[in-house]
Amino acid sequence: MKLQENSLRWALNYVVKYSDTDLFPKPVEFDILNEVEDEAINRFKDIDLGNYQHNPSRRFIVPKDEISYRTATQLDPLDHTILTAIIYEFGQLIENRRIPTSDNKVFSYRFNPQNDGSLYNPNISWLEFWKTCEQKSFNYKYAVSLDIADFYNQIYHHNIENQLIESGFPNQVKKWLMNLLESVTAKVSRGIPTGPHATHLLGELSLIPVDNSLSLKGIDFCRFVDDIIIFCNSKQEARIIIYQMAEILDKQQRLILQRQKTKIYTSDELKQRCTLMTKDQPINSYEESIINIIKMYSSSNPYTTVNIQNINDEQLNIFSKFFVDKILSDYLNNNEPNYTRLRWFLRRLSQVGIPSAVEFCLDNIDSLTPAISDICHYLISINNNYSGNWKILGSKIINILYTDLIKSNEYFQI
Repeated sequence: MKLQENSLRWALNYVVKYSDTDLFPKPVEFDILNEVEDEAINRFKDIDLGNYQHNPSRRFIVPKDEISYRTATQLDPLDHTILTAIIYEFGQLIENRRIPTSDNKVFSYRFNPQNDGSLYNPNISWLEFWKTCEQKSFNYKYAVSLDIADFYNQIYHHNIENQLIESGFPNQVKKWLMNLLESVTAKVSRGIPTGPHATHLLGELSLIPVDNSLSLKGIDFCRFVDDIIIFCNSKQEARIIIYQMAEILDKQQRLILQRQKTKIYTSDELKQRCTLMTKDQPINSYEESIINIIKMYSSSNPYTTVNIQNINDEQLNIFSKFFVDKILSDYLNNNEPNYTRLRWFLRRLSQVGIPSAVEFCLDNIDSLTPAISDICHYLISINNNYSGNWKILGSKIINILYTDLIKSNEYFQI
Protein backbone atom coordinates (compact mmCIF):
# COMPACT_ATOMS: atom_id res chain seq x y z
CA MET A 1 0.00 0.00 0.00
CA LYS A 2 1.17 3.52 -0.85
CA LEU A 3 0.21 6.88 0.62
CA GLN A 4 -1.60 9.60 -1.32
CA GLU A 5 0.42 12.43 -2.84
CA ASN A 6 -1.59 15.16 -1.10
CA SER A 7 -0.94 13.52 2.30
CA LEU A 8 2.80 13.33 1.64
CA ARG A 9 2.97 16.90 0.38
CA TRP A 10 1.01 18.15 3.39
CA ALA A 11 3.31 16.20 5.73
CA LEU A 12 6.46 17.60 4.12
CA ASN A 13 5.13 21.16 4.38
CA TYR A 14 4.24 20.46 8.02
CA VAL A 15 7.69 19.24 9.08
CA VAL A 16 9.37 22.11 7.23
CA LYS A 17 7.21 24.64 9.09
CA TYR A 18 6.85 23.01 12.53
CA SER A 19 9.79 20.56 12.58
CA ASP A 20 9.32 17.19 14.29
CA THR A 21 9.13 18.30 17.93
CA ASP A 22 9.68 21.31 20.16
CA LEU A 23 12.39 19.47 22.10
CA PHE A 24 15.10 19.08 19.46
CA PRO A 25 16.83 21.23 16.86
CA LYS A 26 15.14 21.06 13.48
CA PRO A 27 16.80 18.32 11.36
CA VAL A 28 18.50 19.83 8.32
CA GLU A 29 17.08 16.94 6.27
CA PHE A 30 13.62 18.56 6.29
CA ASP A 31 14.91 21.65 4.50
CA ILE A 32 16.84 19.50 2.04
CA LEU A 33 13.69 17.52 1.24
CA ASN A 34 11.83 20.80 0.79
CA GLU A 35 14.42 22.06 -1.72
CA VAL A 36 13.77 19.01 -3.90
CA GLU A 37 10.09 18.74 -2.98
CA ASP A 38 8.71 17.26 -6.20
CA GLU A 39 11.43 14.64 -6.45
CA ALA A 40 11.07 13.82 -2.74
CA ILE A 41 7.30 13.42 -3.06
CA ASN A 42 7.73 11.10 -6.05
CA ARG A 43 10.15 8.96 -4.02
CA PHE A 44 7.77 8.89 -1.05
CA LYS A 45 4.88 7.93 -3.35
CA ASP A 46 6.79 4.85 -4.50
CA ILE A 47 7.28 3.54 -0.96
CA ASP A 48 5.32 0.37 -0.26
CA LEU A 49 4.42 0.53 3.43
CA GLY A 50 4.33 -3.25 3.65
CA ASN A 51 8.01 -3.58 2.73
CA TYR A 52 9.34 -0.49 4.51
CA GLN A 53 12.33 -0.87 6.82
CA HIS A 54 12.34 1.65 9.66
CA ASN A 55 15.47 3.65 10.32
CA PRO A 56 17.10 4.00 13.77
CA SER A 57 15.67 6.67 16.08
CA ARG A 58 17.43 8.69 18.79
CA ARG A 59 16.41 8.60 22.45
CA PHE A 60 17.48 11.20 24.98
CA ILE A 61 17.20 12.07 28.66
CA VAL A 62 15.58 15.53 28.74
CA PRO A 63 15.55 17.53 32.02
CA LYS A 64 12.24 18.85 33.37
CA ASP A 65 13.89 20.75 36.21
CA GLU A 66 17.18 20.51 38.10
CA ILE A 67 16.67 16.94 39.33
CA SER A 68 13.85 15.31 37.33
CA TYR A 69 13.77 14.26 33.70
CA ARG A 70 11.77 12.58 30.98
CA THR A 71 12.76 10.52 27.97
CA ALA A 72 12.18 11.84 24.47
CA THR A 73 12.57 10.28 21.04
CA GLN A 74 13.57 11.82 17.74
CA LEU A 75 12.55 9.72 14.76
CA ASP A 76 14.53 9.46 11.56
CA PRO A 77 13.40 12.38 9.31
CA LEU A 78 12.04 10.03 6.63
CA ASP A 79 10.13 7.94 9.17
CA HIS A 80 8.76 11.08 10.78
CA THR A 81 7.54 12.47 7.44
CA ILE A 82 5.77 9.21 6.60
CA LEU A 83 4.25 9.03 10.10
CA THR A 84 2.91 12.58 9.73
CA ALA A 85 1.44 11.71 6.32
CA ILE A 86 -0.26 8.62 7.80
CA ILE A 87 -1.79 10.60 10.66
CA TYR A 88 -2.96 13.30 8.23
CA GLU A 89 -4.50 10.74 5.86
CA PHE A 90 -6.13 8.47 8.44
CA GLY A 91 -6.35 10.56 11.61
CA GLN A 92 -10.04 11.29 11.10
CA LEU A 93 -10.75 7.57 11.60
CA ILE A 94 -9.46 8.00 15.15
CA GLU A 95 -11.21 11.31 15.75
CA ASN A 96 -14.54 9.83 14.64
CA ARG A 97 -14.40 7.32 17.52
CA ARG A 98 -13.50 9.81 20.23
CA ILE A 99 -16.03 11.45 22.52
CA PRO A 100 -17.44 14.45 20.58
CA THR A 101 -15.94 17.83 21.36
CA SER A 102 -19.46 19.11 22.06
CA ASP A 103 -19.56 16.88 25.18
CA ASN A 104 -16.83 19.03 26.77
CA LYS A 105 -14.97 16.05 28.20
CA VAL A 106 -11.83 15.39 26.15
CA PHE A 107 -9.71 18.42 25.27
CA SER A 108 -6.34 17.09 24.16
CA TYR A 109 -5.14 16.91 20.56
CA ARG A 110 -8.45 17.01 18.72
CA PHE A 111 -7.58 16.07 15.16
CA ASN A 112 -8.54 18.89 12.83
CA PRO A 113 -5.86 19.93 10.28
CA GLN A 114 -5.79 23.72 9.95
CA ASN A 115 -5.18 26.09 7.05
CA ASP A 116 -1.91 27.15 8.69
CA GLY A 117 -0.69 23.57 8.41
CA SER A 118 -1.15 22.47 12.03
CA LEU A 119 -2.65 19.08 12.92
CA TYR A 120 -4.90 19.82 15.87
CA ASN A 121 -7.77 22.15 16.71
CA PRO A 122 -6.18 25.19 18.41
CA ASN A 123 -9.48 26.21 20.03
CA ILE A 124 -9.74 23.03 22.11
CA SER A 125 -6.76 23.20 24.39
CA TRP A 126 -5.23 22.97 27.85
CA LEU A 127 -6.69 26.38 28.65
CA GLU A 128 -10.19 25.30 27.61
CA PHE A 129 -9.76 22.17 29.74
CA TRP A 130 -9.28 24.24 32.89
CA LYS A 131 -11.98 26.76 32.00
CA THR A 132 -14.48 23.93 31.54
CA CYS A 133 -13.40 22.32 34.82
CA GLU A 134 -14.13 25.61 36.55
CA GLN A 135 -17.57 25.87 34.91
CA LYS A 136 -18.48 22.30 35.87
CA SER A 137 -17.30 22.80 39.46
CA PHE A 138 -20.34 25.01 40.09
CA ASN A 139 -22.58 21.96 39.56
CA TYR A 140 -20.81 19.64 42.01
CA LYS A 141 -19.57 19.62 45.60
CA TYR A 142 -16.36 17.64 45.03
CA ALA A 143 -13.87 16.69 42.33
CA VAL A 144 -11.05 14.18 42.00
CA SER A 145 -7.80 15.06 40.25
CA LEU A 146 -5.97 12.07 38.72
CA ASP A 147 -2.82 11.59 36.67
CA ILE A 148 -1.75 8.44 34.82
CA ALA A 149 1.81 7.53 35.81
CA ASP A 150 4.44 7.66 33.04
CA PHE A 151 1.63 7.54 30.48
CA TYR A 152 3.35 7.59 27.07
CA ASN A 153 6.03 5.10 28.14
CA GLN A 154 3.47 2.64 29.54
CA ILE A 155 0.97 2.43 26.67
CA TYR A 156 0.57 -1.20 25.58
CA HIS A 157 1.26 -1.81 21.89
CA HIS A 158 -1.46 -4.47 21.88
CA ASN A 159 -3.98 -1.83 22.93
CA ILE A 160 -2.82 0.51 20.15
CA GLU A 161 -3.12 -2.30 17.62
CA ASN A 162 -6.64 -3.21 18.74
CA GLN A 163 -7.75 0.41 18.58
CA LEU A 164 -6.25 0.89 15.11
CA ILE A 165 -8.25 -2.13 13.95
CA GLU A 166 -11.42 -0.79 15.61
CA SER A 167 -10.84 2.55 13.88
CA GLY A 168 -10.67 0.90 10.45
CA PHE A 169 -7.02 1.50 9.61
CA PRO A 170 -5.84 -0.42 6.52
CA ASN A 171 -3.83 -3.49 7.50
CA GLN A 172 -0.53 -2.35 5.98
CA VAL A 173 -0.81 1.08 7.62
CA LYS A 174 -1.49 -0.61 10.96
CA LYS A 175 1.53 -2.88 10.51
CA TRP A 176 3.74 0.09 9.57
CA LEU A 177 2.75 1.90 12.76
CA MET A 178 3.22 -1.18 14.94
CA ASN A 179 6.63 -1.89 13.39
CA LEU A 180 7.61 1.72 14.11
CA LEU A 181 6.62 1.36 17.77
CA GLU A 182 8.52 -1.92 18.10
CA SER A 183 11.57 -0.36 16.46
CA VAL A 184 11.54 2.64 18.80
CA THR A 185 11.04 0.55 21.96
CA ALA A 186 13.53 -2.17 20.95
CA LYS A 187 10.70 -4.73 20.70
CA VAL A 188 9.44 -4.02 24.23
CA SER A 189 5.65 -4.12 23.97
CA ARG A 190 5.08 -0.82 25.78
CA GLY A 191 5.53 2.83 24.96
CA ILE A 192 5.07 5.30 22.13
CA PRO A 193 7.63 7.94 21.11
CA THR A 194 7.49 11.04 23.31
CA GLY A 195 8.17 14.14 21.26
CA PRO A 196 6.82 13.73 17.71
CA HIS A 197 3.69 15.83 17.19
CA ALA A 198 1.89 13.09 15.26
CA THR A 199 2.17 10.47 18.02
CA HIS A 200 -0.04 12.52 20.34
CA LEU A 201 -3.03 11.17 18.45
CA LEU A 202 -1.88 7.59 19.11
CA GLY A 203 -1.84 8.40 22.82
CA GLU A 204 -5.40 9.69 22.52
CA LEU A 205 -6.36 6.57 20.58
CA SER A 206 -5.20 4.38 23.46
CA LEU A 207 -7.51 6.17 25.91
CA ILE A 208 -10.71 5.84 23.87
CA PRO A 209 -11.78 2.75 25.91
CA VAL A 210 -11.08 4.61 29.18
CA ASP A 211 -13.11 7.64 28.08
CA ASN A 212 -15.96 5.37 26.98
CA SER A 213 -15.91 3.43 30.26
CA LEU A 214 -16.24 6.63 32.28
CA SER A 215 -19.08 7.86 30.08
CA LEU A 216 -20.93 4.54 30.28
CA LYS A 217 -20.77 4.72 34.08
CA GLY A 218 -22.41 8.15 33.90
CA ILE A 219 -19.31 9.85 35.31
CA ASP A 220 -18.80 13.50 34.41
CA PHE A 221 -15.16 14.26 33.73
CA CYS A 222 -12.68 16.42 31.84
CA ARG A 223 -9.44 15.01 30.42
CA PHE A 224 -6.33 16.54 28.89
CA VAL A 225 -3.91 13.74 27.91
CA ASP A 226 -3.16 11.97 31.23
CA ASP A 227 -4.64 14.65 33.50
CA ILE A 228 -8.20 13.78 34.51
CA ILE A 229 -10.68 15.72 36.65
CA ILE A 230 -13.78 13.76 37.74
CA PHE A 231 -16.78 15.48 39.35
CA CYS A 232 -18.96 14.15 42.18
CA ASN A 233 -21.03 15.26 45.18
CA SER A 234 -19.47 13.64 48.25
CA LYS A 235 -16.10 12.67 49.63
CA GLN A 236 -17.15 9.04 49.77
CA GLU A 237 -18.18 9.14 46.12
CA ALA A 238 -14.80 10.68 45.32
CA ARG A 239 -12.98 7.78 46.99
CA ILE A 240 -15.15 5.27 45.13
CA ILE A 241 -14.29 6.99 41.86
CA ILE A 242 -10.57 6.67 42.58
CA TYR A 243 -10.96 2.90 43.07
CA GLN A 244 -13.13 2.61 39.94
CA MET A 245 -10.62 4.55 37.86
CA ALA A 246 -7.71 2.48 39.16
CA GLU A 247 -9.61 -0.69 38.23
CA ILE A 248 -10.46 0.58 34.73
CA LEU A 249 -6.84 1.49 34.00
CA ASP A 250 -5.49 -1.76 35.44
CA LYS A 251 -7.92 -4.12 33.71
CA GLN A 252 -7.86 -2.41 30.34
CA GLN A 253 -4.22 -1.41 30.00
CA ARG A 254 -2.23 -2.21 33.16
CA LEU A 255 -1.79 1.51 33.76
CA ILE A 256 -1.61 3.00 37.25
CA LEU A 257 -2.44 6.34 38.84
CA GLN A 258 0.31 8.59 40.13
CA ARG A 259 -0.10 8.72 43.91
CA GLN A 260 1.43 12.18 44.37
CA LYS A 261 -1.04 13.74 41.93
CA THR A 262 -4.19 12.02 43.16
CA LYS A 263 -6.21 14.52 45.15
CA ILE A 264 -9.77 15.14 46.28
CA TYR A 265 -10.93 18.76 46.03
CA THR A 266 -13.95 20.55 47.36
CA SER A 267 -15.73 22.62 44.74
CA ASP A 268 -14.21 25.83 46.09
CA GLU A 269 -10.71 24.33 46.14
CA LEU A 270 -11.05 23.23 42.53
CA LYS A 271 -12.24 26.69 41.51
CA GLN A 272 -9.10 28.14 43.09
CA ARG A 273 -6.90 25.68 41.24
CA CYS A 274 -8.64 26.40 37.94
CA THR A 275 -8.13 30.13 38.44
CA LEU A 276 -4.47 29.49 39.18
CA MET A 277 -4.06 27.41 36.02
CA THR A 278 -5.84 29.84 33.69
CA LYS A 279 -4.63 33.15 35.05
CA ASP A 280 -1.47 34.64 33.60
CA GLN A 281 1.09 34.83 36.40
CA PRO A 282 4.11 36.96 35.48
CA ILE A 283 6.99 36.77 37.93
CA ASN A 284 7.08 40.57 38.28
CA SER A 285 5.75 43.79 36.74
CA TYR A 286 8.55 43.85 34.15
CA GLU A 287 7.44 40.54 32.68
CA GLU A 288 3.82 41.67 32.72
CA SER A 289 4.73 44.76 30.67
CA ILE A 290 6.79 42.76 28.16
CA ILE A 291 4.07 40.15 27.67
CA ASN A 292 1.43 42.84 27.14
CA ILE A 293 3.54 44.43 24.39
CA ILE A 294 4.13 41.09 22.66
CA LYS A 295 0.41 40.28 22.84
CA MET A 296 -0.39 43.66 21.32
CA TYR A 297 1.79 43.07 18.26
CA SER A 298 1.04 39.36 17.86
CA SER A 299 -2.72 39.51 18.47
CA SER A 300 -2.03 37.12 21.39
CA ASN A 301 -0.92 34.41 18.94
CA PRO A 302 2.14 32.63 20.40
CA TYR A 303 3.19 31.43 16.93
CA THR A 304 3.27 34.87 15.30
CA THR A 305 6.70 36.42 14.74
CA VAL A 306 6.82 40.07 15.78
CA ASN A 307 8.98 42.42 13.70
CA ILE A 308 11.14 44.32 16.17
CA GLN A 309 11.10 47.32 13.81
CA ASN A 310 7.38 47.76 14.46
CA ILE A 311 7.86 48.27 18.21
CA ASN A 312 8.28 51.92 19.20
CA ASP A 313 11.28 53.16 21.18
CA GLU A 314 9.36 53.62 24.42
CA GLN A 315 8.14 50.04 24.29
CA LEU A 316 11.59 48.74 23.31
CA ASN A 317 12.98 50.23 26.51
CA ILE A 318 10.82 47.73 28.42
CA PHE A 319 12.86 44.96 26.74
CA SER A 320 16.15 46.34 28.10
CA LYS A 321 18.83 44.01 29.41
CA PHE A 322 18.25 45.25 32.96
CA PHE A 323 14.55 44.36 32.94
CA VAL A 324 15.00 41.02 31.17
CA ASP A 325 17.85 40.01 33.49
CA LYS A 326 15.65 40.87 36.46
CA ILE A 327 12.85 38.66 35.15
CA LEU A 328 15.12 35.67 34.55
CA SER A 329 16.90 36.17 37.88
CA ASP A 330 13.61 36.21 39.75
CA TYR A 331 12.66 32.88 38.18
CA LEU A 332 15.96 31.24 39.07
CA ASN A 333 16.05 32.66 42.59
CA ASN A 334 12.88 30.80 43.62
CA ASN A 335 13.44 27.77 45.83
CA GLU A 336 11.78 25.67 43.13
CA PRO A 337 12.12 27.56 39.84
CA ASN A 338 9.07 27.38 37.59
CA TYR A 339 10.90 26.11 34.52
CA THR A 340 7.66 25.60 32.62
CA ARG A 341 6.86 29.31 32.88
CA LEU A 342 10.51 30.31 32.31
CA ARG A 343 10.58 28.31 29.07
CA TRP A 344 7.33 29.95 28.05
CA PHE A 345 8.86 33.40 28.64
CA LEU A 346 11.93 32.53 26.55
CA ARG A 347 9.61 31.50 23.70
CA ARG A 348 7.91 34.90 23.94
CA LEU A 349 11.30 36.63 23.65
CA SER A 350 11.97 34.44 20.60
CA GLN A 351 8.80 35.77 18.98
CA VAL A 352 10.43 39.20 18.90
CA GLY A 353 14.04 38.11 18.51
CA ILE A 354 15.07 40.63 21.16
CA PRO A 355 18.75 40.07 22.10
CA SER A 356 18.54 41.37 25.69
CA ALA A 357 18.75 37.92 27.30
CA VAL A 358 21.77 36.57 25.41
CA GLU A 359 24.44 37.24 28.02
CA PHE A 360 22.27 36.14 30.94
CA CYS A 361 21.39 32.83 29.27
CA LEU A 362 24.99 31.97 28.46
CA ASP A 363 26.39 33.13 31.80
CA ASN A 364 23.79 31.09 33.71
CA ILE A 365 23.57 28.06 31.45
CA ASP A 366 24.20 25.59 34.30
CA SER A 367 21.01 26.75 36.02
CA LEU A 368 19.09 26.98 32.76
CA THR A 369 19.76 23.51 31.31
CA PRO A 370 16.08 22.48 31.80
CA ALA A 371 15.31 25.26 29.29
CA ILE A 372 18.26 24.57 26.98
CA SER A 373 16.10 23.79 23.94
CA ASP A 374 14.24 27.09 24.28
CA ILE A 375 17.54 28.94 24.76
CA CYS A 376 18.83 27.46 21.49
CA HIS A 377 15.66 28.54 19.66
CA TYR A 378 16.03 31.96 21.26
CA LEU A 379 19.65 32.34 20.10
CA ILE A 380 18.57 31.51 16.55
CA SER A 381 15.77 34.09 16.73
CA ILE A 382 18.15 36.99 17.50
CA ASN A 383 20.17 36.43 14.34
CA ASN A 384 19.10 39.67 12.64
CA ASN A 385 18.93 41.84 15.76
CA TYR A 386 22.10 41.09 17.73
CA SER A 387 24.60 43.95 17.47
CA GLY A 388 27.30 42.51 19.73
CA ASN A 389 30.48 40.70 18.75
CA TRP A 390 29.52 37.42 17.12
CA LYS A 391 33.03 35.97 17.52
CA ILE A 392 32.94 36.49 21.27
CA LEU A 393 29.42 35.08 21.42
CA GLY A 394 30.47 32.06 19.38
CA SER A 395 33.48 31.45 21.62
CA LYS A 396 31.22 31.51 24.69
CA ILE A 397 28.92 28.92 23.15
CA ILE A 398 31.83 26.66 22.15
CA ASN A 399 33.35 26.91 25.63
CA ILE A 400 30.00 25.89 27.14
CA LEU A 401 30.13 22.66 25.11
CA TYR A 402 33.25 21.63 27.04
CA THR A 403 31.84 22.16 30.53
CA ASP A 404 31.34 19.02 32.62
CA LEU A 405 27.56 19.46 32.91
CA ILE A 406 26.98 19.84 29.18
CA LYS A 407 29.32 16.94 28.35
CA SER A 408 27.42 14.72 30.79
CA ASN A 409 24.26 14.58 28.67
CA GLU A 410 24.03 13.94 24.93
CA TYR A 411 20.81 15.95 24.73
CA PHE A 412 22.59 19.10 25.93
CA GLN A 413 25.21 18.69 23.22
CA ILE A 414 22.91 18.48 20.22
